[in-house]
Amino acid sequence: MEGAHEKLLHLTFEEAEGIETSEKTSRLQSSKFILWLQIFIFTFFALAGQAVGTLLGRVYYEQGGQSRWVATLVQTAGFPILLPIICYPSATNHNEQQLIIHQPSIFVRASVYIFLGLFQVANSMLFTVGVQYLPASTYSLISGSQLAFNALTSFLLNGQKITPLILNSVVLLSFSSSVIMFQNESSDSGEVSQASLLIGFAATTIGSLGYALQFSLTELAFQKVFKSGSLKVVMKMSFFIGLFVTLASTAGLFASGNWKDLGKEMEEYRSGKLSYVMNLVFTAISWQMYAVGSIGLVFKASSLFSNVIINLGSSVVPIFAMVFLKDRMSGLKVFSLLLGLWGYASYIYQHYLDDLEAKAGDETKSSSVEDDDFEASLI
Repeated sequence: MEGAHEKLLHLTFEEAEGIETSEKTSRLQSSKFILWLQIFIFTFFALAGQAVGTLLGRVYYEQGGQSRWVATLVQTAGFPILLPIICYPSATNHNEQQLIIHQPSIFVRASVYIFLGLFQVANSMLFTVGVQYLPASTYSLISGSQLAFNALTSFLLNGQKITPLILNSVVLLSFSSSVIMFQNESSDSGEVSQASLLIGFAATTIGSLGYALQFSLTELAFQKVFKSGSLKVVMKMSFFIGLFVTLASTAGLFASGNWKDLGKEMEEYRSGKLSYVMNLVFTAISWQMYAVGSIGLVFKASSLFSNVIINLGSSVVPIFAMVFLKDRMSGLKVFSLLLGLWGYASYIYQHYLDDLEAKAGDETKSSSVEDDDFEASLI
C-alpha cells in the first residue's frame, strides 16, 4: 500500500512537471508570436512610410515645389504626432520597472538623442552634396553600398553574425538598389568636372558609411543605454531625434533665406494652396511612420535587419509609382524588385534556421534536465 502511494506521488510529480514544461513551451511560443507580430507591424510602417513619403515628395516637385530645405524638413517634422503615445502612462511589469530604475540619467539619454539627431543631419547633408555633384547613375551605385557598410559596422559594434545567407542577402539587396543606375545612365547629361566628381564621390561614400554607422549606433544605444523592454522607448527615440533634426533643418531653412520664397511657392503650386499644405502634412506623417518602423526594427531585430527592409523598400517603391503616378514599369525595375525579394527571403530564411536551432537547443536542454531529475529520483 505504501509502495502504491509512493508510485502515485511519483506519477503526480511527473504529471506536474509535464504540465509546467507545457506551460513554458506555450509561453515561449506566445512570446515569439508577439515578437514576429511586432516586427511585421514595424516592417509595414517602414515600407509604407517610405513608399508614400517618396511618392508625395515627387508630387511636391512635379507640382512646382522647389525648396530642398522644405523637402528635408518634412521628413522629420511629423514627430509631434508621437506626443500622445509618449505621454500616455503604460502599465509595466516588475522586470521593466527594474530596468527603468537603473537607466542612465536624463543628461546621458538626452546626449544620445542629440548625437544621433545631429549625426542624421550630417548624413543628410552629405547625401545632398552627392546628389548635387554626381550623375544620378554614379550616386545610385555608391549609395547602394550603405547596406554592405552596415553589415560591417553591425559585425564590429553589435556582434552581428554574418552567415553565407546573410552575406547573400546583403549582396543581392545592395545590387537591387543600385541596378537602376543602368536605366538612369542615358539621362546623365553634361560634362562634370573632376573636382565636382571627387567632392560628390567623397560626400556620398562618407554619407553611406555614416548612414550605416548611424543604424549600428542606434542598436548600440538600445543595448547599452535604453534597456527598457517597452516599445515606448522606440517612440521616445523617434520623437526626440525628429525634434532635434527638425530644429536643425528649420535653422538651415532660415539661415539660407529660403523661407522668404515659401509664400510665392505656395501661390504658384499647380494644385492649389490646400493641396500644397496637405502634401507637406501627409509627407511628414508618412516619414514619421517610416522613422518609427525603422527604429522599431532596430529595437526588435537588428540594425542590419532594419537596413534590409529599407533597401527592399527602394525596390518596392516603383510598383507604387506605377500604380499611383502612372510610371512605366521597365524590365530593370522588375529585375531590381526580384533581386530585392530574393535578398529579403534569404535573410528571413536565416532567421528561420536560427529559430529551429534555438528550439532544438531548448528541447535538448529540457531533455537533459528531465534525465538528471530521473537519475536523482533513482538515487
